[in-house]
Amino acid sequence: MTLTTRLAIAMIALVAIAVSAVGWLSYRNLEQALLQGARDRIETHSRQIATDLEYYASSATGDVAGFRSAVALHGLIRARKAGGTDPIDGVSEKTWRDRIASRLAAELEAKPSYAMFRIIGVDDGGRELVRVDRNGPNGTVRIVPEEGMQTRGDRDYFQETIRLGPKQIYVSPLDLGRFNGRIEETHRPTVRVAAPIFASDGKPFGIFMVDVDMRRAFDRARSSAWPGETIYVVNRSGDYLIHPDRSREFGALLGRPNDWKADFPHLAAQAGAKQGSADIVLDQTARPDGIAFAPALLAGAEWVGVIETTPYAEIMAPAASIRNTSLLVGAVAVLSAAVLALLIARSLTRPIVRLTEAVQGVVSKGKVAIPVDARGETGVLARAFAQAIEEVNAKTIALQHEVREHRRTVAARDHHAERERLFSAAVESTSDAIITMSLDGTITGWNPAAERLFGYSAAEAVGENITLLVPDDRLPEIQDALRRIGWGESFEHNETVRQRKDGSRIEVSISISPIKSSSGATIGISKVVRDIT
Repeated sequence: MTLTTRLAIAMIALVAIAVSAVGWLSYRNLEQALLQGARDRIETHSRQIATDLEYYASSATGDVAGFRSAVALHGLIRARKAGGTDPIDGVSEKTWRDRIASRLAAELEAKPSYAMFRIIGVDDGGRELVRVDRNGPNGTVRIVPEEGMQTRGDRDYFQETIRLGPKQIYVSPLDLGRFNGRIEETHRPTVRVAAPIFASDGKPFGIFMVDVDMRRAFDRARSSAWPGETIYVVNRSGDYLIHPDRSREFGALLGRPNDWKADFPHLAAQAGAKQGSADIVLDQTARPDGIAFAPALLAGAEWVGVIETTPYAEIMAPAASIRNTSLLVGAVAVLSAAVLALLIARSLTRPIVRLTEAVQGVVSKGKVAIPVDARGETGVLARAFAQAIEEVNAKTIALQHEVREHRRTVAARDHHAERERLFSAAVESTSDAIITMSLDGTITGWNPAAERLFGYSAAEAVGENITLLVPDDRLPEIQDALRRIGWGESFEHNETVRQRKDGSRIEVSISISPIKSSSGATIGISKVVRDIT
């Protein structure tokens, strides 16, 4: 074998080995970084979906609990018990029903997440007394007339709710909405939240119930999936509530039972769990896929789980692009080495030897001393190889930068989580009463200091109007404050008088500030109250 042939073979082999080794090591390191990044990302995303589902249904329990203290409801109870007319106000039962229905219709218009409000009495086999729903023309809100009321005493939700105590709330399993006893053609995932209603003598009068329409929350969960990723929502019993194949959703209710625990056996033990998880598991082809699990409690009681998966091909898509570029660069380098070696091996033996030693130095010492100043084709080959090494190093640096950015992102996330925990602890432990409200004065937040100052528990206060704490002679003051806060004004240390649960008056210093969204719009009110008696 001639020297030219030997030099050509040696050049091709060395270039191929060097490019392959660097490419393989880079690909393996990138694979590990991408797998870890994908696991962290789907873990965070699945938790966000679970939090969104919880938040979507969270207001129902407060609305149900708050309605039990409505004046109109007590008037209806008195009128019905007295045979048709309220003995205190002289208002007829029908008038009370109409007032309640009008209020609930306005509430339904304002809250698109609700599908129906109902008051069901214990009399007449559990006949509906008031029903407001979205079954009007084109899905509009309607007040169902008396002749359209139905008996619901045999329903599980009625039987279970009527047995509860005065402060207990019933939350149904998440199932499909029904119309006239049949599952609706357009599936409407529904959670029913109900509370018993008692007359003044302590006997059960009926129940108040709201149907929470989960379709918008489910649609958001479906649309939030990244390309190539899959999102499932499951319940404790094994049903899919969200599945890429819509025919597999709510299988038990539709006569097509299936079991997500059989599809995800390594997650079966987490049915009903309170903590989420994320992992890298091998698929049927022994390739690692990312999978994350996050639990959620709808209306504080109904357990569902969010499962998010991302396949290996999607995780490694960036690495595949880098790999293809590296292969192309390596092929060009090998081809260039072969051509140069065959053409001028005899006249450029020494530069070729130097070049070979330089290539060997890349593997053994990690340093490159390529004779790029050589003349002729040997110099061209040396510079081509140097360029290939430079591109590989540039990609390696880019990868290291991405890893550092990922670590900074994780650190920032942990920092913000710690700040949120500290803020929550400060609100809970402060000696000042902190109250948050909607723009119409409805109480949405109530810390322990507020409970101690005013005597109302959080369950009693949330959902009530702030006028609950205001003496009659101070009502114009609070109305003016709500109006000015809506304009974006703030109040600092305004001394006034407020009223406790027991009726006693206290002198307080109040600071009121608007709560604004990221766009700058006022979306709520924050109030800090300090006893200055």
